[in-house]
Amino acid sequence: MEYDYSLLQLINFDGSPAYDAFWALYTDKFTWIPLALVAVYCLLHKGGWRHALLMVLMLALLFALSDFTVSSLLKNIVARPRPSHDPAIMDALSYIDNYRGGPYGFPSNHASNGFAVAMFLTLLYRSRIVALSTFLWACGSCYSRMYMGVHFPSDILVGAILGTLFALAVYCTYKECYNYLYKKTPLLPFGELYENTIPWAIPAAFILTIIGLLILALTI
Repeated sequence: MEYDYSLLQLINFDGSPAYDAFWALYTDKFTWIPLALVAVYCLLHKGGWRHALLMVLMLALLFALSDFTVSSLLKNIVARPRPSHDPAIMDALSYIDNYRGGPYGFPSNHASNGFAVAMFLTLLYRSRIVALSTFLWACGSCYSRMYMGVHFPSDILVGAILGTLFALAVYCTYKECYNYLYKKTPLLPFGELYENTIPWAIPAAFILTIIGLLILALTI
């Protein structure tokens, strides 16, 4: 706990209005709807309706594991207060618009969801540019939660590990289902629909969103 307190206080500080606005916008899930739509399109537009249905099921499984397991189960079981609700540190932290989140924060579902998506896309595409853009997005989401004072670093770390493990499990499930569906023998290591494919729309959507957030933050 002492390490958590010390590290969080280094990350959480009273920044400028523009800096606060940027991270408040970044952490808002509605900000990333365009990026999510682009990523889903890139995943579904190949392979016909059977593959599209399979990918929809895999994405539903990924979010059921990552979001529901962490947010609805583990947080209530562990019941560890967020730093914004922890009497030992909450008065020493800075908050944006007095946002403090719910009572419990371990583990972080922002970290779990972000790393689950980033790892799943990385495993599918095996592309450095996809990996870089999606993991930067996930790390930014994690940083925003600590900067806003609503998660300890250990909340983020455990959430990121869980999200990565969930993505590995769903990817293995996808690979088995894909090979069974298309009668592939021997089993394909990556999946022929995505191997050596670089969906430039995903990093482009990420960069454009960041530029938009910077402009908004500077004008608010």
